[in-house]
Amino acid sequence: MPIIKSDFQSDYWIFRNTHVSTIYASLIRRWIPKVKFQRERLETPDGDFLDLDWSKNDHENLVIVLAGLEGKSNSLYSRSAIRHFNKKGWDALAMNYRGCSGEPNRKLRGYHMGASDDVKFTIDHVLQKNKYKKIVIVGYSLGGNLALKYVGEEAENLPKEIKATISFSVPMDIQASDERLNKWYNWHYLKWFMLPLNYKANRKKKQFPKALASYNGFFMSGNFVYFDTHFTAPANGFDDVVTYWKSSSCIPVLEKIKIPSLVVSSTDDTFISENCYPYQASQKNENLFLELPKHGGHCGFIRQFFEKSGWMEERAMAFLDQNI
Repeated sequence: MPIIKSDFQSDYWIFRNTHVSTIYASLIRRWIPKVKFQRERLETPDGDFLDLDWSKNDHENLVIVLAGLEGKSNSLYSRSAIRHFNKKGWDALAMNYRGCSGEPNRKLRGYHMGASDDVKFTIDHVLQKNKYKKIVIVGYSLGGNLALKYVGEEAENLPKEIKATISFSVPMDIQASDERLNKWYNWHYLKWFMLPLNYKANRKKKQFPKALASYNGFFMSGNFVYFDTHFTAPANGFDDVVTYWKSSSCIPVLEKIKIPSLVVSSTDDTFISENCYPYQASQKNENLFLELPKHGGHCGFIRQFFEKSGWMEERAMAFLDQNI
């Protein structure tokens, strides 16, 4: 499918700065009201759990929101999307990854870029317990990779209720994105992520010292290449970090996707590399739509101060109106 010409435009010049847009969207929009969730704990086959946060309107349509790294149901972009879909009458479900719901998970394994099996398990559970005619998945960053990976892997066996995916700012070339986050202009994001990640990793090392013998991170130390090498890969059963990077990317399955799937990434996003813009796959697959706004940062796309409805959720709904 040809690249879609984007209509995104910031109303103020300050939001055309990638860092301002990224930081404003993820940290400053505190006026977005919280969502009153109903939590459901889902026990996994390996003895762990996933916490699912529901916001229901007794509707026949459901949006499943997949957050980015260290994101959760109460992340600003998550609740902005959920409130927008709720206002349109949709039910909404925010999937909290392992260890991201406010309570440590039980197992050594956690969440990671390729944990699409947890997404599948969640969706299968939703379909067994509920009657929805249409289900769509909206993913942000890491969550966008999971959404695309899931629908690509399950292309031949995808439940008929899954109608579309919309993914924003997807670091689908994981190795290159890890390396780019080490650049000097991303140091503040790197340190912001390293603090909670190292905290969780050190807690896991106390539980499983032998499995994580090579990991020695603390507070805001290290980078993603080190973290994935010494923590993510061994904690999640990968032979080495290269195996983790390659097997967790959605890129190999993009051409297999059989439902309308929109990928939106700004060309000024400092988190992602050139290989994260799937030009070739979108040209070969009529179901894969690629939209590349000039500005927007990473999961930012801010148009104006104090906007009540964000561009990302409006774009997601517009895409669904046109394609399902």
